Amino acid sequence: MLANVFHGPGDLRLERLPIPEVGPGGLLIRVRAASVCASDVRVFKGEKGAKPGTILGHEMVGEVAEAGAEVSEFRQGDRVTVYPVIACGACFYCQRGHRNMCLNRRTIGYNFNGAFAEYMHIPGDVVNLGNVVGVPGGLSDEEAALTEPLACSINGVEVLGLETGETLLVLGSGPMGLILTAVARVSGAGRIIVSEVSEERLRFAGEMGADVLVNPTREDLASRVMDETGGLGVDAAIVTVGAAGVVEEALKTVRKEGRVCLFAGFPPGSELRIDPNAIHYRMIRLTASQSATLTQFRRGLTLMSTGRVDLKPLVTHRFPLDEVNRAIEKRIALEGLKPEIFPGLKRGG
Repeated sequence: MLANVFHGPGDLRLERLPIPEVGPGGLLIRVRAASVCASDVRVFKGEKGAKPGTILGHEMVGEVAEAGAEVSEFRQGDRVTVYPVIACGACFYCQRGHRNMCLNRRTIGYNFNGAFAEYMHIPGDVVNLGNVVGVPGGLSDEEAALTEPLACSINGVEVLGLETGETLLVLGSGPMGLILTAVARVSGAGRIIVSEVSEERLRFAGEMGADVLVNPTREDLASRVMDETGGLGVDAAIVTVGAAGVVEEALKTVRKEGRVCLFAGFPPGSELRIDPNAIHYRMIRLTASQSATLTQFRRGLTLMSTGRVDLKPLVTHRFPLDEVNRAIEKRIALEGLKPEIFPGLKRGG
């Protein structure tokens, strides 16, 4: 089979590998579509670690090509997606239902072979953890491949404790900011303000449910937020851009007892300049979200399959398997939104 293997920063090679053998409890999945995540870009740039020799790609949908003799839940031809966090199931965090915080965590696409390949092998112990989830009929491959980022966005909104009718500021309207905007809207947010320097991405934010669009290069963000909230500030803000200065801006925009969630990952060595008294006397809660739980992953599928959230407009580029490097370059250049890889697509198709 063909697979894109990571050998180090800037070194992602298309290689021919043997198709994995399937054990009695395992599954062999033929990849139908895989989305390129900002984390894949960070791995490629050397900002985030991945094990050399690993096939990248953790946002995917595929179909069962072969099911082991002991597998009863899935059969050949079933369309599935895979929750990428492989947890131990026994540690403190797993016992609390937070597999994304597992002390012994492995992750598909980082230290466990992922979806930028023709096939993925899911061994029996991972199948038994419930990581393989059936995809409802009627949901396109493009959408199903976005289940994981949608689940992460659900986690971000829930970590904020967003209540019905509350005002929310989303800082950044890249793919994750747009998905967060859609989740916040369906979750009952009142007024959603989006801050973004790209006019094209601001337009997308409006289509995804934002009420107020602010380009901080053209107007002062904090002043505009105060104007929109009667001088109070937003109830909550979520940072989807990995830049320390954006966090500092977020802290200026929330009301007393407001909440700020760091959703984005940041480059190594990033530092914040925070006046602790600005947090203390205003009783601001600074928190973060990372990845998602299996429950949130399943709920993401439900949101899409019932039409509550439509992520199809986010898929702006489609590439064959031998153009993963080009897809990553598109993301680095901020061209479009979500590129997806289709192993069945031929170059120029």
